[in-house]
Amino acid sequence: MRHILVCQNNVVRADIPSEELPAIRKDQHAVIWLDIEGEPGKYRALLADTFGLSSLTISTIGEDAERAKLAEGPGYFYLVTHGLDFDPHTDEAETPKLDIVFGVNFLITSHRASLPWLNTLRDATTHGHDDENILGRGVAHLLYAVLDTLVDSYFPVLDQLDDIVDDLENQTLVDTSNEVQARIFRLKRSLAHMRRTISPQVEVANALITRTGELIPREVEPYFTEIHDHLVRVFEVLDSYRDLMSGLLDVYLTTVSNRLNSVMKQLTIIATIFMPITFITGIFGMNFAHSPQVEHDPGYAFWLVLLAMALISAMQIWYFKRRGWL
Repeated sequence: MRHILVCQNNVVRADIPSEELPAIRKDQHAVIWLDIEGEPGKYRALLADTFGLSSLTISTIGEDAERAKLAEGPGYFYLVTHGLDFDPHTDEAETPKLDIVFGVNFLITSHRASLPWLNTLRDATTHGHDDENILGRGVAHLLYAVLDTLVDSYFPVLDQLDDIVDDLENQTLVDTSNEVQARIFRLKRSLAHMRRTISPQVEVANALITRTGELIPREVEPYFTEIHDHLVRVFEVLDSYRDLMSGLLDVYLTTVSNRLNSVMKQLTIIATIFMPITFITGIFGMNFAHSPQVEHDPGYAFWLVLLAMALISAMQIWYFKRRGWL
């Protein structure tokens, strides 16, 4: 699926036939936005013939996984960025790839998965008011709008992660099940993946200002500086979440150790209480031919021994409670 938006004479037109694009490309004052969703291979001729993209750029656009980067081609710049998605049910993170190619009067976006935030921006560009005509402001403003909306889509994911980390912090203190430990490891893996994805985009945002020359005018550069600052903030938040998960793992292991110590303490107290009782029963239960307690039993020695055993146990329990062991 492809969507083509064209702005000529400050008028935005949508769904332009591909046959009209070569003539529009010759108009240096026109701005073209081509958005490709799905497999980009079937638009290879359009990308090569109409927009002059090299075979290397087209093949790179077709790859599923690519590190964020900024590359220069003949008359255009090729930018690789990624989005952020997080599934709270599986604790898995996805980073859908977004390829952006921009030149003097065109911008191409290509993505295999549907990006709701990009669809919203495209609809707003198509049906917006004249004073909100992003295409009419030029390619630099359109590129900024795409990147700014992309970065803004990160923050709801960060808010969602913040709530999950808070809940997991509370759960770690009271629950020592294996599921908690497994979730900590899943979140650590997802956060590491998102951090690796965002890290190179910080460098790319800075390179957009220093390497693109006249394609991004000086008056537009502060907008891209803002994008760079937001990416730095996102990277720092992800980094802090990763450190928090490492700390939560330590807290979990400490909680498990404390719980084990508490159980062992209770078992040790029970064993200690029965130790003198077992000692007494062991002595009186020895099998000898002549046992004084049997030969000279007046009839109540058994009950005296039971009473002595009960008193010993009661004194032990009182002592343990006084020392705070029970």
